[in-house]
Amino acid sequence: MRSLLRAALLAFMALASSTGGGARAQDLTWTLVEAQEPPGSPGRLYPFFAANRDLAFEGYVEQEFLVSGQATPLSSAYGAVPGERALPSGLAKRFKTRVLVRRPERPEHFNGVIVIEWLNASNGFDADNVWLALQDHLVEAGYAWVGVSAQGFGGVEALRVWSPARYGDLRIENGGAMAQEPLSLDIFRQIAAELRRGEPSGLQPRAVIAAGQSQAANWLATYINGGLAHARTIDGFLLVSATSAKIDPATPAPVLRIVAEGDAAGPDAENQPNDSVRFRQWEIAGTSHVDRHLRAAREPVQLRDLGTSVQAAIAPKCEIAAIGTATSAYMVEGAGLDRLVIWSQGGPPPPSAPRLARQMDREGHLERNALGLALGGVRLPDVSAPVGLNVGKNGGVAACGAQGYYQPFSLARLRALYPTAEAYRRAVEHSIRENVAAGFISSQDGELIQRAADEASW
Repeated sequence: MRSLLRAALLAFMALASSTGGGARAQDLTWTLVEAQEPPGSPGRLYPFFAANRDLAFEGYVEQEFLVSGQATPLSSAYGAVPGERALPSGLAKRFKTRVLVRRPERPEHFNGVIVIEWLNASNGFDADNVWLALQDHLVEAGYAWVGVSAQGFGGVEALRVWSPARYGDLRIENGGAMAQEPLSLDIFRQIAAELRRGEPSGLQPRAVIAAGQSQAANWLATYINGGLAHARTIDGFLLVSATSAKIDPATPAPVLRIVAEGDAAGPDAENQPNDSVRFRQWEIAGTSHVDRHLRAAREPVQLRDLGTSVQAAIAPKCEIAAIGTATSAYMVEGAGLDRLVIWSQGGPPPPSAPRLARQMDREGHLERNALGLALGGVRLPDVSAPVGLNVGKNGGVAACGAQGYYQPFSLARLRALYPTAEAYRRAVEHSIRENVAAGFISSQDGELIQRAADEASW
Protein backbone atom coordinates (compact mmCIF):
# COMPACT_ATOMS: atom_id res chain seq x y z
CA MET A 1 0.00 0.00 0.00
CA ARG A 2 1.02 3.61 -0.50
CA SER A 3 0.47 4.90 3.03
CA LEU A 4 3.84 6.65 2.95
CA LEU A 5 2.85 8.52 -0.22
CA ARG A 6 -0.46 9.58 1.31
CA ALA A 7 1.30 10.78 4.46
CA ALA A 8 3.87 12.70 2.43
CA LEU A 9 1.22 14.48 0.39
CA LEU A 10 -0.78 15.38 3.49
CA ALA A 11 2.30 16.65 5.30
CA PHE A 12 3.38 18.84 2.42
CA MET A 13 -0.07 20.25 1.77
CA ALA A 14 -0.61 21.06 5.44
CA LEU A 15 2.31 23.47 5.10
CA ALA A 16 1.18 24.93 1.79
CA SER A 17 -1.22 27.83 1.54
CA SER A 18 -4.36 27.41 -0.51
CA THR A 19 -4.28 28.95 -3.97
CA GLY A 20 -7.70 30.48 -3.45
CA GLY A 21 -11.11 29.77 -4.86
CA GLY A 22 -11.39 32.41 -7.55
CA ALA A 23 -14.71 33.92 -8.49
CA ARG A 24 -17.75 32.21 -7.03
CA ALA A 25 -19.51 29.95 -9.50
CA GLN A 26 -23.17 30.31 -10.28
CA ASP A 27 -25.19 28.13 -7.93
CA LEU A 28 -25.64 24.64 -9.28
CA THR A 29 -28.22 22.08 -8.23
CA TRP A 30 -26.80 18.69 -7.23
CA THR A 31 -29.14 15.69 -7.06
CA LEU A 32 -27.82 12.36 -5.80
CA VAL A 33 -29.09 9.46 -7.90
CA GLU A 34 -28.67 6.06 -6.28
CA ALA A 35 -27.94 2.95 -8.30
CA GLN A 36 -31.14 0.92 -8.40
CA GLU A 37 -29.49 -2.29 -9.61
CA PRO A 38 -25.97 -3.73 -9.85
CA PRO A 39 -23.74 -2.73 -12.78
CA GLY A 40 -24.42 -4.87 -15.82
CA SER A 41 -28.13 -5.31 -15.07
CA PRO A 42 -30.41 -5.13 -18.11
CA GLY A 43 -32.46 -2.21 -16.79
CA ARG A 44 -29.41 0.08 -16.89
CA LEU A 45 -30.46 1.84 -13.70
CA TYR A 46 -26.88 2.24 -12.51
CA PRO A 47 -24.12 4.74 -13.37
CA PHE A 48 -22.70 4.31 -16.86
CA PHE A 49 -19.11 3.04 -16.62
CA ALA A 50 -19.50 2.40 -12.89
CA ALA A 51 -16.24 1.33 -11.27
CA ASN A 52 -15.26 -2.26 -11.98
CA ARG A 53 -13.86 -2.96 -8.51
CA ASP A 54 -15.07 -3.41 -4.94
CA LEU A 55 -14.68 0.18 -3.82
CA ALA A 56 -16.54 -0.43 -0.55
CA PHE A 57 -13.98 -3.05 0.45
CA GLU A 58 -11.27 -0.46 -0.17
CA GLY A 59 -12.99 2.18 1.94
CA TYR A 60 -14.32 4.16 -1.03
CA VAL A 61 -17.81 5.15 -2.14
CA GLU A 62 -19.11 5.81 -5.64
CA GLN A 63 -21.88 8.37 -6.07
CA GLU A 64 -23.54 9.82 -9.13
CA PHE A 65 -25.09 13.27 -9.19
CA LEU A 66 -27.24 14.99 -11.77
CA VAL A 67 -26.09 18.61 -11.88
CA SER A 68 -28.07 21.47 -13.40
CA GLY A 69 -27.56 25.18 -13.80
CA GLN A 70 -26.79 27.85 -16.36
CA ALA A 71 -23.63 28.05 -18.44
CA THR A 72 -22.34 30.86 -20.61
CA PRO A 73 -21.39 29.93 -24.19
CA LEU A 74 -17.76 30.80 -24.85
CA SER A 75 -16.13 31.65 -28.14
CA SER A 76 -12.93 29.66 -27.63
CA ALA A 77 -12.82 26.82 -30.16
CA TYR A 78 -11.61 23.30 -29.44
CA GLY A 79 -7.83 23.29 -29.66
CA ALA A 80 -7.55 27.06 -29.22
CA VAL A 81 -4.03 28.41 -29.58
CA PRO A 82 -2.37 30.36 -26.76
CA GLY A 83 -3.78 33.85 -26.50
CA GLU A 84 -7.13 32.96 -28.08
CA ARG A 85 -9.21 33.97 -25.10
CA ALA A 86 -12.58 32.40 -24.36
CA LEU A 87 -15.10 35.25 -24.51
CA PRO A 88 -18.86 35.14 -23.89
CA SER A 89 -20.66 34.60 -27.17
CA GLY A 90 -24.28 34.69 -26.10
CA LEU A 91 -26.75 34.48 -23.23
CA ALA A 92 -26.43 31.83 -20.54
CA LYS A 93 -28.25 28.59 -21.30
CA ARG A 94 -29.67 25.90 -19.06
CA PHE A 95 -27.84 22.59 -18.86
CA LYS A 96 -28.12 19.32 -16.98
CA THR A 97 -25.34 16.77 -16.83
CA ARG A 98 -24.02 14.00 -14.63
CA VAL A 99 -21.02 13.95 -12.31
CA LEU A 100 -19.52 10.71 -11.01
CA VAL A 101 -17.70 10.80 -7.66
CA ARG A 102 -15.36 8.18 -6.20
CA ARG A 103 -13.95 9.22 -2.84
CA PRO A 104 -12.72 7.86 0.48
CA GLU A 105 -15.66 7.05 2.73
CA ARG A 106 -13.91 8.43 5.82
CA PRO A 107 -12.57 12.00 5.66
CA GLU A 108 -9.38 11.06 7.50
CA HIS A 109 -8.46 8.77 4.59
CA PHE A 110 -8.73 11.64 2.08
CA ASN A 111 -5.31 12.97 1.06
CA GLY A 112 -6.69 16.45 0.38
CA VAL A 113 -6.63 16.30 -3.42
CA ILE A 114 -9.56 16.05 -5.82
CA VAL A 115 -8.76 14.92 -9.35
CA ILE A 116 -11.50 16.24 -11.63
CA GLU A 117 -11.49 14.39 -14.94
CA TRP A 118 -13.01 15.72 -18.15
CA LEU A 119 -14.55 12.47 -19.39
CA ASN A 120 -13.49 11.46 -22.90
CA ALA A 121 -16.33 11.36 -25.42
CA SER A 122 -14.32 10.76 -28.59
CA ASN A 123 -15.70 7.23 -29.09
CA GLY A 124 -19.29 8.38 -28.84
CA PHE A 125 -19.66 7.70 -25.11
CA ASP A 126 -18.19 8.92 -21.82
CA ALA A 127 -15.00 7.13 -20.79
CA ASP A 128 -13.06 7.72 -17.58
CA ASN A 129 -9.67 6.99 -19.11
CA VAL A 130 -7.56 8.70 -16.45
CA TRP A 131 -9.37 6.79 -13.72
CA LEU A 132 -9.05 3.52 -15.63
CA ALA A 133 -5.29 3.98 -15.99
CA LEU A 134 -4.59 5.27 -12.47
CA GLN A 135 -7.33 3.72 -10.32
CA ASP A 136 -4.98 1.61 -8.17
CA HIS A 137 -2.77 4.61 -7.49
CA LEU A 138 -5.68 6.96 -6.80
CA VAL A 139 -7.29 4.60 -4.29
CA GLU A 140 -4.09 3.60 -2.52
CA ALA A 141 -2.95 7.22 -2.17
CA GLY A 142 -6.31 8.51 -0.89
CA TYR A 143 -7.29 10.77 -3.78
CA ALA A 144 -10.90 11.73 -4.48
CA TRP A 145 -11.83 11.43 -8.15
CA VAL A 146 -14.65 13.27 -9.91
CA GLY A 147 -15.65 12.57 -13.51
CA VAL A 148 -17.58 15.25 -15.39
CA SER A 149 -19.70 14.66 -18.48
CA ALA A 150 -18.84 18.07 -19.91
CA GLN A 151 -19.89 17.50 -23.52
CA GLY A 152 -23.23 17.13 -25.23
CA PHE A 153 -22.23 15.42 -28.47
CA GLY A 154 -20.99 11.93 -27.61
CA GLY A 155 -21.46 12.70 -23.92
CA VAL A 156 -24.86 13.36 -22.37
CA GLU A 157 -26.63 12.65 -25.67
CA ALA A 158 -25.20 9.13 -25.63
CA LEU A 159 -26.15 8.74 -21.97
CA ARG A 160 -29.77 9.62 -22.78
CA VAL A 161 -29.87 6.88 -25.40
CA TRP A 162 -28.10 4.36 -23.16
CA SER A 163 -30.58 4.75 -20.29
CA PRO A 164 -33.58 7.03 -20.90
CA ALA A 165 -34.92 6.13 -17.47
CA ARG A 166 -31.80 7.38 -15.70
CA TYR A 167 -30.47 10.07 -18.01
CA GLY A 168 -33.43 11.07 -20.18
CA ASP A 169 -33.53 14.72 -19.09
CA LEU A 170 -29.82 15.49 -19.44
CA ARG A 171 -28.99 18.27 -21.86
CA ILE A 172 -25.95 20.23 -23.02
CA GLU A 173 -26.68 22.34 -26.09
CA ASN A 174 -23.99 21.87 -28.75
CA GLY A 175 -23.23 22.33 -32.43
CA GLY A 176 -23.56 18.67 -33.39
CA ALA A 177 -19.85 17.86 -33.32
CA MET A 178 -17.25 17.11 -30.67
CA ALA A 179 -15.41 20.32 -31.47
CA GLN A 180 -18.57 22.45 -31.19
CA GLU A 181 -19.34 22.58 -27.48
CA PRO A 182 -19.69 26.26 -26.48
CA LEU A 183 -21.06 25.48 -22.99
CA SER A 184 -18.56 22.82 -21.97
CA LEU A 185 -15.75 25.05 -20.72
CA ASP A 186 -18.01 27.01 -18.39
CA ILE A 187 -19.75 23.85 -17.15
CA PHE A 188 -16.41 22.33 -16.21
CA ARG A 189 -15.25 25.58 -14.57
CA GLN A 190 -18.37 25.86 -12.44
CA ILE A 191 -18.24 22.26 -11.26
CA ALA A 192 -14.55 22.60 -10.36
CA ALA A 193 -15.35 25.75 -8.36
CA GLU A 194 -18.09 23.99 -6.41
CA LEU A 195 -15.82 21.05 -5.65
CA ARG A 196 -13.40 23.51 -4.10
CA ARG A 197 -16.21 24.81 -1.88
CA GLY A 198 -17.06 21.32 -0.62
CA GLU A 199 -19.82 20.25 -3.00
CA PRO A 200 -21.27 17.68 -3.25
CA SER A 201 -19.85 15.41 -0.54
CA GLY A 202 -18.46 17.82 2.03
CA LEU A 203 -14.81 17.17 1.20
CA GLN A 204 -12.63 20.21 1.83
CA PRO A 205 -9.82 19.93 -0.73
CA ARG A 206 -6.49 21.64 -0.45
CA ALA A 207 -5.93 21.11 -4.17
CA VAL A 208 -8.08 20.49 -7.23
CA ILE A 209 -6.24 18.95 -10.17
CA ALA A 210 -7.87 18.74 -13.61
CA ALA A 211 -7.02 15.70 -15.73
CA GLY A 212 -7.97 14.39 -19.14
CA GLN A 213 -6.79 11.92 -21.74
CA SER A 214 -6.73 12.37 -25.51
CA GLN A 215 -9.64 14.51 -26.72
CA ALA A 216 -10.45 15.44 -23.12
CA ALA A 217 -6.86 16.60 -22.61
CA ASN A 218 -7.18 18.76 -25.71
CA TRP A 219 -10.30 20.34 -24.20
CA LEU A 220 -8.31 21.10 -21.05
CA ALA A 221 -5.64 22.69 -23.23
CA THR A 222 -8.44 24.82 -24.69
CA TYR A 223 -9.49 25.71 -21.13
CA ILE A 224 -5.92 26.80 -20.33
CA ASN A 225 -5.33 28.69 -23.58
CA GLY A 226 -8.73 30.34 -23.33
CA GLY A 227 -7.72 32.03 -20.08
CA LEU A 228 -10.06 30.14 -17.76
CA ALA A 229 -7.13 28.91 -15.67
CA HIS A 230 -6.76 32.49 -14.43
CA ALA A 231 -9.92 31.98 -12.34
CA ARG A 232 -7.72 29.81 -10.07
CA THR A 233 -10.46 27.27 -9.44
CA ILE A 234 -8.02 24.59 -10.60
CA ASP A 235 -4.55 24.26 -9.09
CA GLY A 236 -2.88 22.16 -11.78
CA PHE A 237 -3.50 20.29 -15.01
CA LEU A 238 -2.51 16.74 -15.98
CA LEU A 239 -2.81 16.32 -19.75
CA VAL A 240 -2.36 12.74 -20.95
CA SER A 241 -1.93 12.09 -24.67
CA ALA A 242 -3.11 15.52 -25.76
CA THR A 243 -2.32 15.23 -29.43
CA SER A 244 -1.33 18.58 -30.93
CA ALA A 245 -2.70 21.43 -28.82
CA LYS A 246 0.04 23.90 -27.91
CA ILE A 247 0.01 25.10 -24.30
CA ASP A 248 0.09 28.75 -23.29
CA PRO A 249 3.41 29.21 -21.43
CA ALA A 250 1.84 32.05 -19.43
CA THR A 251 -0.64 29.76 -17.67
CA PRO A 252 -0.99 30.69 -13.98
CA ALA A 253 -1.46 27.04 -12.95
CA PRO A 254 1.21 24.40 -13.53
CA VAL A 255 0.70 21.96 -16.40
CA LEU A 256 2.23 18.51 -16.75
CA ARG A 257 1.70 17.09 -20.21
CA ILE A 258 2.48 13.38 -20.68
CA VAL A 259 2.88 12.33 -24.30
CA ALA A 260 2.85 8.80 -25.70
CA GLU A 261 5.39 7.90 -28.36
CA GLY A 262 2.51 7.32 -30.76
CA ASP A 263 1.37 10.92 -30.27
CA ALA A 264 4.84 12.45 -30.48
CA ALA A 265 5.48 11.75 -34.16
CA GLY A 266 4.16 14.04 -36.87
CA PRO A 267 4.72 17.53 -38.25
CA ASP A 268 3.16 19.30 -35.24
CA ALA A 269 4.99 17.32 -32.57
CA GLU A 270 7.85 19.78 -32.10
CA ASN A 271 5.54 22.80 -32.13
CA GLN A 272 5.41 22.74 -28.33
CA PRO A 273 6.88 25.07 -25.74
CA ASN A 274 10.03 24.20 -23.90
CA ASP A 275 9.75 23.38 -20.22
CA SER A 276 9.19 26.54 -18.22
CA VAL A 277 8.24 27.79 -14.77
CA ARG A 278 4.74 26.30 -15.10
CA PHE A 279 5.06 23.72 -17.87
CA ARG A 280 6.60 20.28 -18.13
CA GLN A 281 6.32 17.78 -20.99
CA TRP A 282 7.24 14.13 -20.51
CA GLU A 283 7.42 11.98 -23.64
CA ILE A 284 7.51 8.24 -22.97
CA ALA A 285 9.34 5.96 -25.39
CA GLY A 286 7.61 2.75 -26.41
CA THR A 287 4.05 3.85 -25.62
CA SER A 288 0.88 4.06 -27.69
CA HIS A 289 -2.10 6.38 -27.39
CA VAL A 290 -4.10 3.40 -26.09
CA ASP A 291 -1.83 0.88 -24.40
CA ARG A 292 -2.50 -2.59 -23.03
CA HIS A 293 -2.90 -1.42 -19.45
CA LEU A 294 -5.63 1.07 -20.35
CA ARG A 295 -7.37 -1.36 -22.67
CA ALA A 296 -7.29 -4.15 -20.07
CA ALA A 297 -8.96 -1.83 -17.55
CA ARG A 298 -11.53 -0.48 -19.98
CA GLU A 299 -12.45 -3.62 -21.92
CA PRO A 300 -14.54 -5.38 -19.22
CA VAL A 301 -16.43 -2.16 -18.43
CA GLN A 302 -17.14 -1.49 -22.09
CA LEU A 303 -18.27 -5.09 -22.62
CA ARG A 304 -20.52 -4.87 -19.57
CA ASP A 305 -22.20 -1.58 -20.46
CA LEU A 306 -22.07 -1.53 -24.28
CA GLY A 307 -21.38 -5.09 -25.36
CA THR A 308 -18.47 -3.97 -27.54
CA SER A 309 -14.77 -4.84 -27.55
CA VAL A 310 -11.87 -2.87 -29.02
CA GLN A 311 -9.79 -6.03 -29.15
CA ALA A 312 -12.39 -7.92 -31.16
CA ALA A 313 -13.41 -5.02 -33.39
CA ILE A 314 -10.06 -3.43 -34.24
CA ALA A 315 -7.20 -5.90 -33.80
CA PRO A 316 -8.05 -8.05 -36.87
CA LYS A 317 -7.99 -4.92 -39.05
CA CYS A 318 -4.51 -3.78 -37.98
CA GLU A 319 -1.25 -4.55 -39.75
CA ILE A 320 0.04 -6.08 -36.53
CA ALA A 321 -2.77 -7.71 -34.57
CA ALA A 322 -0.87 -7.64 -31.25
CA ILE A 323 -2.27 -4.19 -30.52
CA GLY A 324 -1.26 -2.01 -27.61
CA THR A 325 2.17 -1.35 -26.19
CA ALA A 326 3.14 -3.12 -22.98
CA THR A 327 5.21 -0.27 -21.53
CA SER A 328 4.12 0.80 -18.03
CA ALA A 329 3.14 4.37 -18.91
CA TYR A 330 0.54 4.47 -16.13
CA MET A 331 3.36 4.37 -13.58
CA VAL A 332 4.81 7.55 -15.06
CA GLU A 333 1.36 9.16 -15.01
CA GLY A 334 0.89 8.29 -11.33
CA ALA A 335 4.29 9.65 -10.34
CA GLY A 336 3.60 12.73 -12.44
CA LEU A 337 0.28 13.35 -10.69
CA ASP A 338 1.91 13.22 -7.26
CA ARG A 339 4.63 15.64 -8.33
CA LEU A 340 2.08 17.94 -9.97
CA VAL A 341 0.17 18.16 -6.68
CA ILE A 342 3.30 19.21 -4.80
CA TRP A 343 4.22 21.65 -7.58
CA SER A 344 0.74 23.20 -7.50
CA GLN A 345 1.12 23.90 -3.79
CA GLY A 346 4.37 25.81 -4.15
CA GLY A 347 6.75 22.88 -3.98
CA PRO A 348 9.47 21.94 -6.47
CA PRO A 349 8.42 21.24 -10.07
CA PRO A 350 8.62 17.81 -11.65
CA PRO A 351 11.95 17.13 -13.34
CA SER A 352 12.44 17.99 -16.97
CA ALA A 353 12.66 14.99 -19.26
CA PRO A 354 14.51 14.62 -22.55
CA ARG A 355 12.22 14.75 -25.57
CA LEU A 356 12.03 11.85 -28.00
CA ALA A 357 14.64 12.03 -30.76
CA ARG A 358 13.09 13.21 -34.01
CA GLN A 359 14.38 13.05 -37.54
CA MET A 360 14.83 16.33 -39.35
CA ASP A 361 12.04 15.84 -41.85
CA ARG A 362 8.58 17.25 -42.48
CA GLU A 363 6.85 14.14 -41.17
CA GLY A 364 8.51 14.34 -37.78
CA HIS A 365 9.55 10.68 -37.80
CA LEU A 366 11.19 9.38 -34.65
CA GLU A 367 14.72 8.07 -34.56
CA ARG A 368 15.05 4.40 -33.60
CA ASN A 369 17.81 2.08 -32.49
CA ALA A 370 18.79 -1.21 -34.11
CA LEU A 371 16.00 -3.01 -32.24
CA GLY A 372 13.37 -0.62 -33.62
CA LEU A 373 12.77 1.18 -30.32
CA ALA A 374 12.37 4.96 -30.26
CA LEU A 375 15.32 6.95 -28.93
CA GLY A 376 15.16 9.66 -26.28
CA GLY A 377 12.28 10.47 -23.96
CA VAL A 378 11.47 8.86 -20.62
CA ARG A 379 12.96 5.38 -20.89
CA LEU A 380 11.34 2.78 -18.69
CA PRO A 381 12.82 -0.73 -18.39
CA ASP A 382 10.48 -1.84 -21.19
CA VAL A 383 12.72 0.07 -23.63
CA SER A 384 16.03 0.38 -21.78
CA ALA A 385 16.10 -3.34 -20.85
CA PRO A 386 13.64 -4.65 -23.44
CA VAL A 387 12.28 -8.16 -23.91
CA GLY A 388 10.11 -7.11 -26.84
CA LEU A 389 9.41 -4.38 -29.37
CA ASN A 390 7.02 -1.64 -28.23
CA VAL A 391 6.05 0.75 -31.03
CA GLY A 392 3.57 3.60 -30.57
CA LYS A 393 1.95 3.47 -34.02
CA ASN A 394 0.24 0.68 -35.96
CA GLY A 395 -1.04 0.40 -39.51
CA GLY A 396 -4.38 -0.65 -40.94
CA VAL A 397 -7.71 1.10 -40.51
CA ALA A 398 -7.64 4.57 -38.97
CA ALA A 399 -8.32 3.34 -35.43
CA CYS A 400 -5.23 1.13 -35.52
CA GLY A 401 -2.82 4.05 -35.45
CA ALA A 402 -3.59 4.86 -31.82
CA GLN A 403 -3.14 1.27 -30.70
CA GLY A 404 0.54 0.72 -31.44
CA TYR A 405 1.80 -2.83 -30.95
CA TYR A 406 4.02 -5.12 -28.92
CA GLN A 407 6.01 -8.07 -30.25
CA PRO A 408 8.06 -10.21 -27.84
CA PHE A 409 11.62 -10.97 -28.85
CA SER A 410 12.60 -14.46 -29.86
CA LEU A 411 14.60 -16.59 -27.45
CA ALA A 412 17.63 -16.20 -29.72
CA ARG A 413 17.42 -12.41 -29.55
CA LEU A 414 16.93 -12.45 -25.78
CA ARG A 415 20.04 -14.57 -25.34
CA ALA A 416 21.98 -12.24 -27.62
CA LEU A 417 20.94 -9.24 -25.52
CA TYR A 418 21.26 -10.92 -22.13
CA PRO A 419 23.49 -14.00 -21.91
CA THR A 420 21.67 -15.01 -18.72
CA ALA A 421 18.42 -14.13 -16.99
CA GLU A 422 20.53 -12.63 -14.22
CA ALA A 423 22.07 -10.21 -16.72
CA TYR A 424 18.55 -9.17 -17.71
CA ARG A 425 17.54 -8.65 -14.09
CA ARG A 426 20.58 -6.45 -13.49
CA ALA A 427 19.71 -4.35 -16.56
CA VAL A 428 16.17 -3.88 -15.26
CA GLU A 429 17.44 -2.97 -11.80
CA HIS A 430 19.74 -0.32 -13.28
CA SER A 431 16.87 1.21 -15.29
CA ILE A 432 14.60 1.23 -12.26
CA ARG A 433 17.20 3.06 -10.18
CA GLU A 434 17.58 5.71 -12.86
CA ASN A 435 13.83 6.27 -13.24
CA VAL A 436 13.13 6.37 -9.50
CA ALA A 437 16.02 8.78 -8.93
CA ALA A 438 14.77 11.02 -11.74
CA GLY A 439 11.22 10.99 -10.35
CA PHE A 440 9.55 9.33 -13.34
CA ILE A 441 8.26 6.35 -11.33
CA SER A 442 7.74 5.70 -7.62
CA SER A 443 9.89 3.31 -5.64
CA GLN A 444 6.79 1.14 -5.07
CA ASP A 445 6.23 0.78 -8.81
CA GLY A 446 9.92 0.11 -9.27
CA GLU A 447 9.55 -2.83 -6.90
CA LEU A 448 6.66 -4.19 -8.98
CA ILE A 449 8.76 -4.02 -12.14
CA GLN A 450 11.68 -5.72 -10.41
CA ARG A 451 9.52 -8.55 -9.06
CA ALA A 452 8.26 -9.28 -12.56
CA ALA A 453 11.81 -9.25 -13.92
CA ASP A 454 12.98 -11.60 -11.17
CA GLU A 455 10.62 -14.26 -12.52
CA ALA A 456 12.30 -14.26 -15.95
CA SER A 457 14.26 -17.32 -17.02
CA TRP A 458 15.79 -18.63 -20.23
